Amino acid sequence: MTRHALHAAALLGGCALSASSASAAPGDATRLEYARSTGAAACPDRTALKAAVSKRLGYDPFFPAARQTIVVEITDLDGDLRAQMRLVDENGMIVGSRELREKAEQCDELVASLALAISIALDPSAALGAAPARATKEDSVDPASGETPPEPALASLAQEHPPKSSRPGAHQDAASLRNLDRLRLALRSTLFTDTGAPAIAFGWRLGFDLGRSQYRFAAEFSQQLPASKELAGGGRARASLLTGTFAPCLVSDTLAGCGLLTLGALQTRGEGIPYPSTQSTFYAALGARFEFTPRLFGKLQLVTQVDALKPLTPVSLHVVGAEVWHTPFFTFAVGAGLRLRF
Repeated sequence: MTRHALHAAALLGGCALSASSASAAPGDATRLEYARSTGAAACPDRTALKAAVSKRLGYDPFFPAARQTIVVEITDLDGDLRAQMRLVDENGMIVGSRELREKAEQCDELVASLALAISIALDPSAALGAAPARATKEDSVDPASGETPPEPALASLAQEHPPKSSRPGAHQDAASLRNLDRLRLALRSTLFTDTGAPAIAFGWRLGFDLGRSQYRFAAEFSQQLPASKELAGGGRARASLLTGTFAPCLVSDTLAGCGLLTLGALQTRGEGIPYPSTQSTFYAALGARFEFTPRLFGKLQLVTQVDALKPLTPVSLHVVGAEVWHTPFFTFAVGAGLRLRF
């Protein structure tokens, strides 16, 4: 296959790949995964492929964390090289694919054709607008040689597949891109264990969060169930906690880092002692949370949390004038539950 024939195949393949994808709007952030077999080790590496695509588009479309992924695999097969390209959306579904073949000694041309097809799939207007000028420069011939440059054939293919952004549908693609980052509501429910009580305590949290792809704000109500500590002279010290928490978070795919502001009421009581009494005290704390929320299926996610809190209102419990328990300098909690997005 000649270089121009291969480029024509890549152009048609890229247009088909772009047309089959609802999420590959121009300007979409994309992650690139690139692999070569042992027999294709001499082919240009991932950096070279990224540079070729960026040169055609005029900007770098690749980011480490993105909603869609371009997967490229080059393998050797019976003395030839086969390149498989797939476009995968944020849900792991293959929304477009293309296969190219070339002789083993022509791997540079194969990767150049891959760059062309990827560029068209990601941004047809930039790829088709820039490719003819570069091709004319690369393939121009001396008029004295009598040879005719094959560029018109490539140009005619571009005319058969006009840039998508020239059609009214391009505005719909831009609207779809903005819709991907719209404000989203999610409900959450978790169980947790905490070290801030007289003994290891358990509890539950129920709340919601509202946010976009890079940040969210969560609010939750939690109850730490009563936990008791046996006293040396007999009896027990018991504490329970009701709180509300506000958590602004920075998020990236399945990870989140949050600040915590917790306000509530800490209830302490002595039991099994003469003249027991119950005390309810205002409780406030500041802290941080690390959250991991992988997707289970559909819009349901698993929630795992690690919290660290600094109580701002120290509380102590006294029995017969002696202190038997006080809030620790720092408290830590771990939790797990479910998050449902809407």
